[in-house]
Formats: sequence, C-alpha cells, structure tokens
Amino acid sequence: MYGKLLSPAKFGPWALTSHVVMPPLTRNRAEADWSPNDAAPEYYRQRNTAGLVICEATQVSPDASGYPRTPGIWNDKHTAKWHEVVDAIHAGGAKAVIQLWHCGRIAHPDNQPEGCFPMGPSAVQPGLPIYTDKAGDVVENPVPREMTEADILGVIESYRKACENAKSAGFDGVELHGANGYLVDQFASTNSNLRTDQWGGSLANRLRFMEEVLKAMMTAYPKECVGVRLSPVGAYNGMHDSDPVATFSVAAHGLNRFGLAYLHVVEPLGAGTSGGRVTPVLKAVFRGPLVANGGYGAETGNAAVRRGHVEHPWATSRL
Repeated sequence: MYGKLLSPAKFGPWALTSHVVMPPLTRNRAEADWSPNDAAPEYYRQRNTAGLVICEATQVSPDASGYPRTPGIWNDKHTAKWHEVVDAIHAGGAKAVIQLWHCGRIAHPDNQPEGCFPMGPSAVQPGLPIYTDKAGDVVENPVPREMTEADILGVIESYRKACENAKSAGFDGVELHGANGYLVDQFASTNSNLRTDQWGGSLANRLRFMEEVLKAMMTAYPKECVGVRLSPVGAYNGMHDSDPVATFSVAAHGLNRFGLAYLHVVEPLGAGTSGGRVTPVLKAVFRGPLVANGGYGAETGNAAVRRGHVEHPWATSRL
C-alpha cells in the first residue's frame, strides 16, 4: 500500500529510514519562558519512526514571538531542553531538523516578552485577529512598526545565533520558515512589503531578506543541512500574490545557488492555481530535493513520487 514511501531514502547528507517526513506542527505547549515543556521529548519520541522529523516552528529571538506558548531557541535553557528532544528523535532512527521562525507582524505584545512590539517590513496591519492568554480570546493585531535597517540586520544575526544553539542541541539540520505569512514571507509579498529601499520594491529586493538570512544560517550549518519552507499559493495570515507561479519560480530558481538540503513546499491538495499545482513547476526549476506538503495520503503520496513531482521525501500534515 505504501510502496516507495516506506523504503530508505538518501536525502542530501542523510540516509533516511523512509521517504516520510514529519512536518513542523505548532503545538502551543511551551512554558511561560518559551522553553519546550517537559512533555516535548515524549511527544517527539512517539513520532521518531519517520525518516525525518522537522520540529515545530521555533522563535529565534524574543521579538520573534507572536503566539502564546510557542517555543524559542535563543538562550541556554531553551537549547538544553531541545537537546532532550533531539535525543528522543534520534532514538528511533530519525534525523532531526528544527524550523526557525520569526512571526514579524503576526504578533501581539501580550504574547511577547516585556519591551517587545510587533514589527514588519512595513507598517501594514494584518487584517485578522490573534489569540492571547491575557485576553482569553482573540484580539486585534496592532499596526506593526516598520523595521529599520538596524532591526533587519539584528534579526538576521538572531537567525545565525539560533543556528548555533540548534547545533549545540544536536539537530542534524535547520529549516528556514519562509511560509504562511511570517516575516520572510512578509518581505517577499507586495501586500505586506511597501518599502522602496534595498529590502523592497523589485522581486529581487523583496527576496533579499530571505537570502541574507540563509547566508547567516550557513555560517553555523553547512549548506547541505539547511532547508527552506515556502507556501506559493497560501493566503494564510493575509498573504496574496497575483502570480505565484512566476514569483515562486524565481524564488526557487534563486535558491539553487545556495545548495540547500531541500525545498519544502506547502500546497494543500485542491489549492493549486487555475493552471494546475505549483509544486511540479517549482520541482522543474529547483535542482535539489523537494518535499511536498499538504494533505497527502498513501495513494497520492506514492503517485507524486512516481511522477517525479518530489525527488525524495514526502510530508503530510496528517502525521
């Protein structure tokens, strides 16, 4: 029934026990100090029979936080707890990757450490509410402050430091969260990035932030241990692109020069453009392994592998 999905896979520098990848799943189970809670190692131990486990989106710095009870990896306490998680994943034979996250404008001060305030490429308010424990309900997202040059460079440095912490925790690799309307995606999108400096305007400038973050991450991890997640047709968190095939084809092609471990594409089944699904188009321009994510089952996952829409692993949000 599962065919090639459960057979071993060579994936960049990693020999995986199967083609199945567990994608990052936000759990909202962290402690008040943004440390993974004591149940986190057992949660991941129960899922360590996948070939590759990508841990939940994890904030790179205090100002990266946006939601309640989501974990960080910006200090020694966080790192020590993540080390326990990595050991639990490795115990089942899986490789462990952590997804690194900055929420940008999708945040509320109630969900951030004292002294922080949501920021983004431009002062464009998200048109959706957000939950906070303090309110006990959803509240309006504030208008973010526009990031200064110093803010941008500081966030890039936060990704570098987070990668150093991830390496100390024993992670085999790291994934840049460039999807779902968070900071990397906010820089790439014209409806959230209204800048006219080197970080906005042209597509090349809007992709610059992602590329500079990747360069920083690769000072801590070799390029073949770094992945990127994108969501070409995602409208989550107010994102919109008038021509996702063109925009994300350019983005995927540009990522070739980084020699990534993989490109992770979020595209729910049935959410493709009128011209068909975007994932096969990106696979045609991206020269590395491609992970497809979005509601696959055994039959559709095997079909995607057979057709060459994904070169190696396959991920499903149903795990």
